[in-house]
Amino acid sequence: MADAAIPAGGVGWASEWLHRPAGAFADRLAAEGERRLLWLPVFFGAGIGVYFFLKIEPPLWPGIAVALAGVVAAIALRRYPGWCQAALALAVFAAGFALMRETAWEREAPILQRRLGPVAVSGRVIDIDLVERGWRIVIENDLLPGLDANDQPRHLRLHIPPSSDELNAGDRVSLKAMLYPVPAQLMPGGRDLQRELYFARIGGVGYSFGAAHRVAGPASEGGWREDLRQLRTDMSRRIAAVLPGSTGGVASALITGKRGAMTEEVKQAFRDSGLSHLLAIAGLHLGLVGAFVFFAVRGGLALIPWVALRYPIKKIAAMSYLTN
Repeated sequence: MADAAIPAGGVGWASEWLHRPAGAFADRLAAEGERRLLWLPVFFGAGIGVYFFLKIEPPLWPGIAVALAGVVAAIALRRYPGWCQAALALAVFAAGFALMRETAWEREAPILQRRLGPVAVSGRVIDIDLVERGWRIVIENDLLPGLDANDQPRHLRLHIPPSSDELNAGDRVSLKAMLYPVPAQLMPGGRDLQRELYFARIGGVGYSFGAAHRVAGPASEGGWREDLRQLRTDMSRRIAAVLPGSTGGVASALITGKRGAMTEEVKQAFRDSGLSHLLAIAGLHLGLVGAFVFFAVRGGLALIPWVALRYPIKKIAAMSYLTN
C-alpha cells in the first residue's frame, strides 16, 4: 500500500530483515480498511496469551516500555497510516502483556507447600457454593498455627458438611480442617486449577472435620463485590429449593455461574458434548444479558400507555428474555 511506505531515509537505521516483515505487517493492516479497529482486541489478547506461554516469570518493565514506545512511534509516524497502525498494534499487544504481568503481581500471595492439619481454622466467609454433599466455602483466614507469617495463605477453599451452620458472605466461621496445597494439572491441556486459584488468591484447599460453626465477630463491610457474591448465593439457594438435583444445578450454573450443585456425571456429559463453555462464567453473562433484555423491553413497553394498559407487558418481556 502506498500509504504504508516510508522513504528509505526514514528507516535507514533499520536492517533489511526487520524492515521487510514490518512493512508486510503494515500493508496487511492497511488492507483491512475500516476493520482495523476490530483487530485491537485480538492484539491485546495475543499479548496476554504470550505471557501465559512463557515458562519463566518475566519482569513488568519490558511490557510497559514497549507499549510506551509503540505509542510514541504511532504519534511520530502519523503521516504514514500503515506504519502508524502497525505501531499502535504493537502498543496494544505490549499493553495486554503488561496488564497480565501486573495482574499476576497484584494477585501474588503465599500458597501452602505441604499438608497441614488437622488444624483450627477461622476467618471471614468470602464466597459459598452448594455442592453434592454440603458446601464449598472460600474464607479469608486468620493466621494458621505452624506457619511463618510470610507463608500464611490469604484465602482458603474448604468443603464443609451439610450439618454445618448456614453461612452467608461476610460471616465469620470456625472449624477444624485438613489443608493441602492446590493440586497440580492432571494432564497436558487439562484444567489448570493452580492457575485458577492463584488469580483468586486462594493458597490452599481442604475439608473440615465435623461441622463448621458461625461465630460472632466484628461487623465488616466487603463492598459491592461481597454483596454481589451474596446475591448469587441467595439465587442459587432459591433455585435449588425449587429445582433440586442436577436440574437446579444446571439452572444455577447458567444463571449465577455457580456449578457446585451439578453431579460429576452431568458435568462430564457437558464436556463430552462440547457444551461445557456454557457452564463457565459465560453462563452468568448470558443471564445478565437476558435480564437486561427483560427489563429494557418491559420498561420500554411501560412508556407506551396504550400498550401497557391492554397487554401483559411482563409476559411479553419474559418471552423476549427466553427468545434471547
